[in-house]
Amino acid sequence: MNLYQHIIKDVRAIKPPIIGILLGVIVCCLSCSKFLEEKPNSVITSANFYQSASDALLAVNAAYDHLGSGTSNSDFGGVYFSTFWALQALASDNGKSGLPDPNSVQLAEFSYDASNTFIKDIWEDCYKTINLANIALKHIPNIEMDESLKNRYLGECSFIRGLMYFELVRLFGGVILLTDPTEDLSSLTIERSSLEDVYTQITSDLEFAESNLPYRYEGADKGRATKGSAAGYLAKAYLTRKDYAQAWDKLNVIISAGVHSLMPDFADIFKIANTNNQEVLFSVNFTLNNNAIWETSQFNVRTLPLALNRNSLAWEVPTLDVYNDYEDGDRRKEVTFQTTFTEADGRVLTFDPHIFKYWDQEAEPSASSSGSDFFNLRYADVLLMFAEAENELNNGPTAEAYEAVNQVRRRARFANGEERIILNDLTGLTQQAFREAVWLERRREFVWEGQRWYDLVRQNQLKDKVEGAKPGVVVDENKHVLFPIPQREININPNLSQNPGY
Repeated sequence: MNLYQHIIKDVRAIKPPIIGILLGVIVCCLSCSKFLEEKPNSVITSANFYQSASDALLAVNAAYDHLGSGTSNSDFGGVYFSTFWALQALASDNGKSGLPDPNSVQLAEFSYDASNTFIKDIWEDCYKTINLANIALKHIPNIEMDESLKNRYLGECSFIRGLMYFELVRLFGGVILLTDPTEDLSSLTIERSSLEDVYTQITSDLEFAESNLPYRYEGADKGRATKGSAAGYLAKAYLTRKDYAQAWDKLNVIISAGVHSLMPDFADIFKIANTNNQEVLFSVNFTLNNNAIWETSQFNVRTLPLALNRNSLAWEVPTLDVYNDYEDGDRRKEVTFQTTFTEADGRVLTFDPHIFKYWDQEAEPSASSSGSDFFNLRYADVLLMFAEAENELNNGPTAEAYEAVNQVRRRARFANGEERIILNDLTGLTQQAFREAVWLERRREFVWEGQRWYDLVRQNQLKDKVEGAKPGVVVDENKHVLFPIPQREININPNLSQNPGY
């Protein structure tokens, strides 16, 4: 049983009728009500529900649930179910729309506005999850239970809240900062906080998490946030703000701990049997063969080609630009994309490049659903961030910087245990050449893993890369480095200002 199965088992115990209701920018309230079997007329509310360690676990698991499928969500899945990583691909040089859905096409062509539903769903899902984390963070401290376990639970919820604000601040800039559960309509008049204040909250949450979480878990708890998860996202936040020294410190902590390492073969990362593998610092777990509605992810239906005829609808497809941005023989290319497929009867299907990295053909040959995880943070990311920070701090690449990026390149040489003569170790580069080499490895390594738009904005490359990959698309580098605040939220909250250009 993986973490997500464990979470669903617990979350089902509290729903329905415990319901998170979104009103405006956030979940307006969580009505924690259920009837006791022994006393049908007595009601458990949010004021008296949180009495035991098991109640605390339910509150923590509810927040995790909204990262994935969101089994009590009123909309289509949770934060990382599909829309988040689809937006990151479409609004970059990596992806284009495979169907004429206007919201998808607008993102791919940079013609989106404040009414785009992808953007609205991400905003809403992040705030729903924040509110669930806030509920747990408010009530768990008052429960009489083992203090170390209590602090771990609080650390997990702090990590989730910090992660959600980190996603929001990079997408939208300064956002509404809520650290208490929403219990009335006063939140509908709150103004946006400054970028600095949001990052201060993110840092506080992730530092608390890092201090109170273990390096690893066993059994059903595998997949929960760890010390490495928190340190890794702290490093990513510092790198985003070009604070290379503090980013380096956190990355060095992770590397020195020796808890994580690269999987030997890039293909093995995405095998369902390897869920929560040694390379993963944090991922959102999905699961196959269940009786819930949205516990599986949407990778197969959204990425596989129509020609497969396996509930594969190719809603988002890669650009030829990213497909061609690999050396011949790079293991990552053949795992990430396919252009042909041989059926059992010998028929060979051909099609333009499509994303295949998430389809575990042995575990789910029908591809009717997907138990593949969403990989929020992998050790390859830690190594590449470390190489980048080391290069910036030393005005050029050091031996340690080369070793970090070359570990990632070496892994890409191996297929089924055999080494190919490609991707020679980097050496002798200037600071700028090394910087660009690391950024190129990031592109090759993390296709369709929810990183590309963030990277292009952080690297000040959004306009050049997108316009080069998608002829005819025009990117406004003063406007498109942030997404618009959903118009519905501004209509409800008169104090919520819009981003420039929208």
